[in-house]
Amino acid sequence: YNSLSIVIFNFSWKMQSDVWGTVNDSGVSHITGGNFAQSANTINGWLRDFLWAQSSQVIQSYGSALSAYGLMFLGAHFVWAFSLMFLFSGRGYWQELIESIVWAHNKLKVAPAIQPRALSITQGRAVGVAHYLLGGIATTWSFFLARIIAVG
Repeated sequence: YNSLSIVIFNFSWKMQSDVWGTVNDSGVSHITGGNFAQSANTINGWLRDFLWAQSSQVIQSYGSALSAYGLMFLGAHFVWAFSLMFLFSGRGYWQELIESIVWAHNKLKVAPAIQPRALSITQGRAVGVAHYLLGGIATTWSFFLARIIAVG
């Protein structure tokens, strides 16, 4: 997913910066102002000039017709970030969280019949990979749809 995302984002930024635009009397007016050649060779350029600068339409879309894409972007980004805890820890963080919640329920006698089962390391990694792929795909999809609709 990471390699494919880099290819997709690279192509999109290159097209917006150097190819797509409108023709007027003074030449071609590109969507992103033609900053690909200056910024694409550094990580800071990618973060500053592509991801942060171009995600403003997505993040500020709540009062517009793009609000569904903005909410989908934030939700999918949360799912994607949520996956990293499973991938890095396997199951440790979540097992302690689940046990704490069950302890509180048992102490308050809200649901004393609940007995959680621990995930194996493999199951924790599988949950992490599923969230990583689905969250990443949905984040990328909603980012590009909202971005294209906003500038189109």
